[in-house]
Amino acid sequence: PGLVFSPQQIETRQWSRQDIWGIDRALIRRTLGLQIDQNRYPEKISIEHEGSHHNATVEYTIDPSLQAAVAGVFEQYNPDYGVFAALDADTGEILALVNHQRRGITDQNLATRATYPAASVFKIVTAAAVLDLDKASPSTVIPFNGKTTSLYRKNVLNHKNTEWTRRYPLSTAFAKSINTVFARLGIFSAGAEALLDYAEAFGFNRPLDADFALAPSRLDLDEADSWSIAETASGYTRRTTLSPVHGAVIGAVAANGGQLVQPSVVRRIVNDEGLILYALDTAPKTPVVRDQTAEELKVLMQATVTKGSASKSFKKFFRHDMKTVEVGGKTGSLTGENPRGRYDWFVGYAQKNGRNLAFAAMCINEEFWYVKSAYVARKAIEHFFSESGKDEE
Repeated sequence: PGLVFSPQQIETRQWSRQDIWGIDRALIRRTLGLQIDQNRYPEKISIEHEGSHHNATVEYTIDPSLQAAVAGVFEQYNPDYGVFAALDADTGEILALVNHQRRGITDQNLATRATYPAASVFKIVTAAAVLDLDKASPSTVIPFNGKTTSLYRKNVLNHKNTEWTRRYPLSTAFAKSINTVFARLGIFSAGAEALLDYAEAFGFNRPLDADFALAPSRLDLDEADSWSIAETASGYTRRTTLSPVHGAVIGAVAANGGQLVQPSVVRRIVNDEGLILYALDTAPKTPVVRDQTAEELKVLMQATVTKGSASKSFKKFFRHDMKTVEVGGKTGSLTGENPRGRYDWFVGYAQKNGRNLAFAAMCINEEFWYVKSAYVARKAIEHFFSESGKDEE
């Protein structure tokens, strides 16, 4: 019979492995950081700890089939820049980090950088704050004036009901990404302090403790300036930035009951004698919002896919194998400078039969639209869940 360990013994065994070999996430980050930044995932490495040298083999968490499928989508449509990051929403294990540049540059990992404006993806954080603080529910109606895409001071700071005032429930305002509604929620429902607190809980302005080099996403909010709060809460600013990996982590919060996962790309490291020097343990998850809030966030994110800004990309999606897949997300678009172009995000999750995928797709186009990021995500979801369907049969 196989050996049976009590949980305590297993934990001791795990700790003793780290104590013996001294290999932890920080050391892996230092050893592999530069290579992963250059889009390389070496199988053979030399890892150093306190003067001792280990030649070892690395096993990564990446799903080669998903990685190749998304790379194929980018090759087919050839956007100026395309990035796709996906992870297991329950464990934080990275399943794909796909990069594409129309100019053919392959040695830059765009998924780990945080130079991109978060745009309306930040509305997930604003929504989470007002839902979690019981300031709103998905059915709360928030009146607004003006276009859905604009943001004017008079409509935000001095709202007056008129015959042209529109009234949508929060789920529709989220699905259609209405800036004025989210600006008003940020100022009058959440407030600057809570918005900052939730942003930090969601991982902004701090490291996410990935086992690879990951630039922190930035939030620059002036608490004393109501217009700064309005721009931040609606995502109508270039001063809030987001890395695609962090985008996937945010998508996971809705999908896993409100927890922030640690992104991990290394499953284990084995030395040349076959000894396991490092094995990915269940990384700690940090609660960000209540379970109920996560469920309400899913209602908002599903509305984006069924009737909102991503609905065209998901037309005729929910059929056959995909009929029982639950998909939610948030779009975002804004012009940015690094690299220069029009940014198009789709951050979200997809679930079926206990499989839980969280992702961020981003396309940057300089002049022409080649493909929408929500469509890239759709193709990834179709591949991931049709594959799992085959496995189960």
